[in-house]
Amino acid sequence: MRLLWTLIQRELLEDLTSSRYVLASVLCVVLCLTSIVLMLDDYKRRLERYNSQMAAVTQEQLQTRLSFAKRPQPLSVMARGVDEVMGRSLNITGWQPEEEPIAHVGGRSAEGRHLYGFAQGQHLFALFATPDFVYIVGVVLSAFATFLSFGTICGEKQTHMLSLLMSYSIRRPTLLFAKWLGGYISLLISLCPAMLLMLVFLTVSSGVPLQTEDWIRIAGIIGLSLIYLLIFFTLGLLTSTLTHQPATALILVLSVWALWVLGAPRIGCSAAKGLRPVQPNFTFGLHKRAVKQGSVEDSQETLWKMDDEYIATVDAQMGIAENLSRFSPFASYVYASTTLAQTGITDAQNFRRQVADWDRERRRGRPTELSLPPLRLEQSVLGIANDLILLLSWNALLFTGAHVAFLRYDVR
Repeated sequence: MRLLWTLIQRELLEDLTSSRYVLASVLCVVLCLTSIVLMLDDYKRRLERYNSQMAAVTQEQLQTRLSFAKRPQPLSVMARGVDEVMGRSLNITGWQPEEEPIAHVGGRSAEGRHLYGFAQGQHLFALFATPDFVYIVGVVLSAFATFLSFGTICGEKQTHMLSLLMSYSIRRPTLLFAKWLGGYISLLISLCPAMLLMLVFLTVSSGVPLQTEDWIRIAGIIGLSLIYLLIFFTLGLLTSTLTHQPATALILVLSVWALWVLGAPRIGCSAAKGLRPVQPNFTFGLHKRAVKQGSVEDSQETLWKMDDEYIATVDAQMGIAENLSRFSPFASYVYASTTLAQTGITDAQNFRRQVADWDRERRRGRPTELSLPPLRLEQSVLGIANDLILLLSWNALLFTGAHVAFLRYDVR
């Protein structure tokens, strides 16, 4: 145990006095603070827009029809997810039972195309393009974690330090574990200033009302971030045990990082469209018109059944996309973090279902007060279980691979 602690101390001293870790600390502070400032401004802008929309709607309009927007979630400042989509108007048009599949998100881009239609599931792609804390960790800091660890073994072999250490009869598993743990602790120390400043900024900001549950969710997001970064730190360690030159290790680890982070999530989403195609809204509307008999009221139950089948197909496509994209730890990290932040796909589906159920009861002559409660903390925790297991499994698999490779590594 004393030998292990001595090796960890050596690794910490060597890392924390190197320019790489100083640069990592400065980079984390700049990125995290810039991100939180931008996202706070974005949240306040969306909240102001929501309040303006609600102030312009009378009580009579609220009960008769309509257009709904969900109040922006405070934790969207860390993981925006699809919160902006839910903040747009969720329209139920007067002819909805005839044409629209339950509800459709309004809003158009500058080119006139619909933005993030719920019916088409396009908002799944919105999870991978926001400059929030989750995006910064998922893309930028994960690349930096691999950069810090790719030369852990092969770099010391090149300087002959590795053979010198092994001449002291140190067991290979002990040395590898010390380098892995010491290096990761150094990474955590580099992240601490940025994390603390970000939390202080959230605390003193008057524009984001955070409750006790929100702080629990924030702690969960930070915990997921640390587990996620450990995956890429361990990936760099594995690469270092598979190569003998730092340059080769760098090229290999960056190639894997690019495929995992930038490629796999989008490939999974695109593949789902081919595996489980969904007909366009317009075509679906034509099919509903073809089966409609008499007035809309006379056939609305049949039309709603068609709606349910259509939405089930959409959700199935999105489920396939999520499962395929989970071959990337980045996808698991994003899904879990946005679920904790109440800005994920599950929250969007819950919002759509609540509005649709309310609208159907109203049309059946049983009007009820519209309530849009978010998912509870225990529901969110259950929702991230699979992704958390995947993230932990990636860590175990990569470290096992590094351990096996190092047992056979030529240290000379």
